Amino acid sequence: MRLRYFSLILWLFLITDPASRVLGRPLQSDPESDALFSGPIRKFELQVDRSGIQSLRKDPRKPVQATLRVGTNSWDSVGIHIKGAAGSARDIDDLPALTIRVNRFRKGQRALGLTKFHLNNSVQDASRMSEIVCADLYLRAGIPATRATHALVFLNGRRLGLYVLKEGFDRNFLKRHFHDPTGNLYDGGFLQDIDQDLGLDSGREPPDWSDLRALSAACQIVDDTRRREALERLLDVDRFITYTALQIMTEDWDGYPANRNNYRLYHEPNIGRFTFLPHGMDQMFDQGGMAITRGFEGLVAQRVFQVREWQNAYFERIGTLLTNAFTAASILPSFDAAVERREAVLSQLKRREAEEIRSATRDLRERIIQRIEGIRQQLEQRPRPSEIGSNGLVPIPASQWTVRLTEGKGQAERRPTGGEGERFHLELRTAGQISWRTRITLPAGEYRFEGRGQVRDVQSSPDGTGLGLGLRISGSQRTSGLTGTTGWEDQSFGFRLDFDSEVELVAELRARRGSGMFDSTAFKLRKLR
Repeated sequence: MRLRYFSLILWLFLITDPASRVLGRPLQSDPESDALFSGPIRKFELQVDRSGIQSLRKDPRKPVQATLRVGTNSWDSVGIHIKGAAGSARDIDDLPALTIRVNRFRKGQRALGLTKFHLNNSVQDASRMSEIVCADLYLRAGIPATRATHALVFLNGRRLGLYVLKEGFDRNFLKRHFHDPTGNLYDGGFLQDIDQDLGLDSGREPPDWSDLRALSAACQIVDDTRRREALERLLDVDRFITYTALQIMTEDWDGYPANRNNYRLYHEPNIGRFTFLPHGMDQMFDQGGMAITRGFEGLVAQRVFQVREWQNAYFERIGTLLTNAFTAASILPSFDAAVERREAVLSQLKRREAEEIRSATRDLRERIIQRIEGIRQQLEQRPRPSEIGSNGLVPIPASQWTVRLTEGKGQAERRPTGGEGERFHLELRTAGQISWRTRITLPAGEYRFEGRGQVRDVQSSPDGTGLGLGLRISGSQRTSGLTGTTGWEDQSFGFRLDFDSEVELVAELRARRGSGMFDSTAFKLRKLR
């Protein structure tokens, strides 16, 4: 217990004292690249010959040689290829997002202190500010992140416009943030988890993925105590808690915890532990108030936050960040400084284009302010979970069921049975959905919602939420239900909660027409683990 409190006090000291912020301060700095990311916006001119352009049209990911000019400086034999996934990919004749490998064809070459950087077209971020503000936020909170700034980009004399220049993940980046930069830096790829053979950005070639497989194996350990011990050996858990907290606080719906996407993973050999790194932060603060209790898709996130102490530490970390790094007083000065540096470049754009960027920037700034207050309210109002009986059952208050007719024409009523309980009757006269619902707050875990129902003349209505009469929780999907005419049949719906959360139990009928009913005495909510 003393060790836990000492660790928390040390973390608070490091993050709140800029002069001593060992985690957030790079181990190595470079005056040339530091000036690029904090100084005036530069013009980047790229020249690719005809054969190179033709190659990029045919195979966008294959690097070709280019000449790069920034001011009076020029670099030949620079590697360039097109980057971007489904949402941001554009071809070379449009507004391509580009990866520049300065040393790709000339070993040891650097440009402005960098060997690798990206020029992002920001087609999914009209403000061109999301990557910049989030990178700054992660760095101040002690999580290694690639720096970002703006750039005015030209390709073969054609002005592409205002881009976001982002530092690349490479050995230089590792040297800035880790004592031992010789380890494996993995690229999470597209919707890939750590139980797959991830691509290698830096490290031992050819990869054998033994370190990654050890982490995956640790996540599969059934015994809670042994799994926790293994994760503590292989993962920088404290950093992972901060990383996850920031992923949710910035509403990163497409990052590792929420979607197994947009991440890097570094294994530092001298300590033998992994660190998760954020990536692809161009659509932040735009989910309308993402719940801090939302569930996770990433395997490591699932397993870490099954540990009650680490789950509590996650909420404590959110509270701590709300007092220092994730505040308007902390975020907005650097945000506003980046906007001010950008103005000299915006004046060179068409008036309408520049105003669209300014308008989107004002909107993002306001969303950040709203998100800070929204998280504070969520933390204060976080519900406390129901008690679990010794038999694993959660009491469901019989009096709190309410009816919701979502669409169509129908009715619902409670019908007495003459004994214990009631029949929850549902009827649809036209295509639609009608349901009985009740809300309950549960501790993290795996559950099964159980019941018993019967139907009469139910004509099924196939859709994404299920067929006929069935059980689920709000926001989820079911793939089966009772249709036609049946006697009493048992039904169930399983679900998992990564955090203490409020859920809405739904006993529903979805059909073109027909009726059904549930036996209220059969409703049970069972915690499986």
